[in-house]
Amino acid sequence: MHCALARELVSARVDDELGPADERRLDHHLNGCVACTGYAEQVALLSRTTRLRPVERRLDLTDRILDRSRPPRLGRGGWMRPALAWTGVVIAGQSFGPLVFGDIDGTPTHVARHVGASALALAIGLLYAAWRPTRAFGLLPLVSALFAATAVGALLDTLTGERAPVAETVHVVELVGMVLLWLVAGSPGRDRVSELVRSVRPGRGVPHATS
Repeated sequence: MHCALARELVSARVDDELGPADERRLDHHLNGCVACTGYAEQVALLSRTTRLRPVERRLDLTDRILDRSRPPRLGRGGWMRPALAWTGVVIAGQSFGPLVFGDIDGTPTHVARHVGASALALAIGLLYAAWRPTRAFGLLPLVSALFAATAVGALLDTLTGERAPVAETVHVVELVGMVLLWLVAGSPGRDRVSELVRSVRPGRGVPHATS
């Protein structure tokens, strides 16, 4: 066997691509060739060096992630979840009439049933957040947007005389549900507001925003 072929077989052996017959031929050649034996040792050392490397130290982000997370807050004695569930039950009860009978103060049946379906969806969302409080933060933007749109509609109806102010008090339970959802979600935004209030002191003015 020529040395050139032997060195090819050495590389193949490192990659576990050598058959039994070539293994015997290579061993026979290495027993009588000092140069190829040294080459085989260098290849084996290089293979171990490239495959076995020290583990790189990674930055531990556990504390940073936990500081930015919003764990649910269950309140003293765990009262928030039952209260949130109760608001969901009340809203579900309010949605029954419009959804099933299609009647809201003379509103067309199609529109009434759409309103009832939206209210029932809101009730299910609140009940789900009471059951799985870790999901409250994800539901908060949708529930807040829905209540804001409902509040704007109720205000416009009151100003135009379409409905009496007392009639719009039916939406109070939705406001209570949104607040409870916000509390269970960990009161997101409260820490930032508190930090801003602490930073504004007499004689200092409002701090400039930083990037």
